[in-house]
Amino acid sequence: MDQAPFPAKAPGENAREYAYRVLYNRIMTLDFPPGMLLVDAELSQALRVSRTPIREAIVSLVESKLVTVQPQRSSMVSRIDLDAVEEGVFLRYHAECAIFREAVKKADGQDIARLRANIEQQKLCLQTGDLDGYMELDNAFHKLLYFAARKPWTWATVMRIVTHHDRVRRLQVRLGTEQLWPAHEEHCELLRALVTRSEQDMDAFLHEHLTAGYRGALPELMQRYPDYFAV
Repeated sequence: MDQAPFPAKAPGENAREYAYRVLYNRIMTLDFPPGMLLVDAELSQALRVSRTPIREAIVSLVESKLVTVQPQRSSMVSRIDLDAVEEGVFLRYHAECAIFREAVKKADGQDIARLRANIEQQKLCLQTGDLDGYMELDNAFHKLLYFAARKPWTWATVMRIVTHHDRVRRLQVRLGTEQLWPAHEEHCELLRALVTRSEQDMDAFLHEHLTAGYRGALPELMQRYPDYFAV
């Protein structure tokens, strides 16, 4: 398997948890691209665990719609399903409208400081061309909003549903920084609204923030990477 070295097990992590974490992260970062075959024996050797935890991890990934089981063949990384993308966006939009209203009520100085530091790091990543780093910070910014609203479990629940949308977002990063600066500016606007405790027009703003970028990029992405998308 021609891949970058896999990370080591985390302290206290069992073999199944380790296999799931590694496979999930490789799929979500597109290191394991849509359509890639997952061969138990190869993964077992690469991760240095037995086949049983590999199979258990794949079962969990099938339940998450990230892996497809093919009859008489190895499992395959699921291609991006546009219906799943839209459903994920639908959930995230309605959740984040409510989350922002809660964050306006509950965010304290530490929450604001964390969000401000995150935005500064986003800017640095865009200036230096660290697009993968920007993607991680983009996700972290939204996670901080959920935590500012005191709804961490809601974040975890939403993340389980938006995996196909997040892979489109990860693919969009490959189009370059010009695709990402508008989202950064929108993050700045969200922070300003949070600091001033302003909820006015935020529902419409969040809808634009969560949908405009990826929908605008989708035709080009599908043209460049047709094999990544389910037909």
